[in-house]
Amino acid sequence: MDSPTIMSDNEDEPLLNVSTNETSSNNRRCPTCRGTGLVIQSSGLVALIPVDDVRLKRRHTFWWIILTIIFCTLIAAAVIAVLLPRSVHLSLQNPLVIDATNDTSRNHSCFYMKFYHYTMIKSDNWVPIRLINMTTSIEHQLIQVGPDAEKSYGTKMFLRPFGTISSNLTVELYFDTDTMAYRVCRGIFRQMLMFKLQTTLTYADFLLNRIQTTNVISYQYVLCNKGEWKPEEDVLINKT
Repeated sequence: MDSPTIMSDNEDEPLLNVSTNETSSNNRRCPTCRGTGLVIQSSGLVALIPVDDVRLKRRHTFWWIILTIIFCTLIAAAVIAVLLPRSVHLSLQNPLVIDATNDTSRNHSCFYMKFYHYTMIKSDNWVPIRLINMTTSIEHQLIQVGPDAEKSYGTKMFLRPFGTISSNLTVELYFDTDTMAYRVCRGIFRQMLMFKLQTTLTYADFLLNRIQTTNVISYQYVLCNKGEWKPEEDVLINKT
């Protein structure tokens, strides 16, 4: 015969006391009172939570923190790699020999020559760059000839990411009678002059709008006389 359950004034006691005559498979020790039937009093509230409650499972907080740090590092590295300034390349598009005989004139005091200098601009940046200006200085026999040729792009000339653009400069040169170029191009045979061209491109990067430059040095042959010039065909020009 089952022993009667002893009731008391404590409402939680029937829930904590288990009949000793029940089978062992139905006996479970309370995780809160450890089978004593008493709950230790505390200053706060006491709640009974089942062992299989989802709130008692491990949160893996440490691994979430590590994954968050790795993800933020990858995003920051990608942003820096995209915005970091990269190289801008210049390459020449001139023919091997530039024929400038149609834009030349001479008199007994000066020889004038004009030709076009073609350059290709290629950007390796992931973001647009702003082109500012391009200058070309010319040397003949280690002596600089005339002022630098310059081309300004204004304030709204941008080159798209990984873009390529062609640009040209007009080069105007004046040679006095005591220069080698004046004497060579005065002959009756076809003559060429070799110039050293140093082209410099000034541009601004996208991230901090910093002014940067890149340059290329080349040697160019320019045909200045077709062998058809005669002394009596001199043309007077104004030297500027």
